[in-house]
Amino acid sequence: MIEDRVHAYRTLREAYGEYYTVKEGHRHEVLSFVMGNDEEAQQAFMEAEPRLLGHGDHVHEVMQTLCDMGIILDVVSELIRTVGPVDQNVILRFLTAHDLRRYFRYLITPLGKIDMGSGQVIDAQYRGHTKGQGTIYDVLVADLRSQGIAPAEAVMVGDRPSTDIEPAHIRGLRTVQYSGYSHWPPTPAADAVIHDFLALPPLIAAW
Repeated sequence: MIEDRVHAYRTLREAYGEYYTVKEGHRHEVLSFVMGNDEEAQQAFMEAEPRLLGHGDHVHEVMQTLCDMGIILDVVSELIRTVGPVDQNVILRFLTAHDLRRYFRYLITPLGKIDMGSGQVIDAQYRGHTKGQGTIYDVLVADLRSQGIAPAEAVMVGDRPSTDIEPAHIRGLRTVQYSGYSHWPPTPAADAVIHDFLALPPLIAAW
C-alpha cells in the first residue's frame, strides 16, 4: 500500500512539475488521488507534513534579528486553494509547527491577505492574483504604497526565479534569492544571492 501511494504521489508530481506546485495548488488531489480518500491516511499526512518539511539553517535567529531591526515581515505564497478551513492551510501549519508564525504579520495569497494571528482573510483585494502571473505583486505594491512604503523600500526573499524574484524585481522591489537548498540557478533579476540566511540582516541594513 505504501508503495502504491508513493507511486501515486510521483505521478502527481510529474503531472505538475514539482512539489512546490503540488503543495500550494493541488493538495486536494494529494488527499484524494494519493491517499485514496482514506480519512485515517489523510489525517496522518496532514499532521506529519508540516513537521517533516524542513527550513533553512539559522531561520529563528535571523527572523528575531530582523524583528529587532524593526523590519516588518510578511509571507507571500502561491496558496491558491485549501483543504478545509483557511486557518488550517499548509503554510500556517508549517509556520506553527516550526514556531515561525510569531515573526510574521500577514500571509499574502491568491485567497486574500490572511492575518497570522487569527488565520482569517482580512483583505480580499489579493484574491485571484498569483505569483505565477505576477499580478499579486501589482496588488502588493499598491498595498505597500497605501502604507507609505515605496517598492524600493521592500525586499522580496525567495528561491524560485520565475515566481519569487523576477516578477518582484520588475515591479521595483529589491530581491534576494536564497539558494540554501534549492535547485534553481541564480537569476540576474536578483539584487543579491545568499546561501545562508545569516547574510540577510547585514545585507538589508546596508540597503
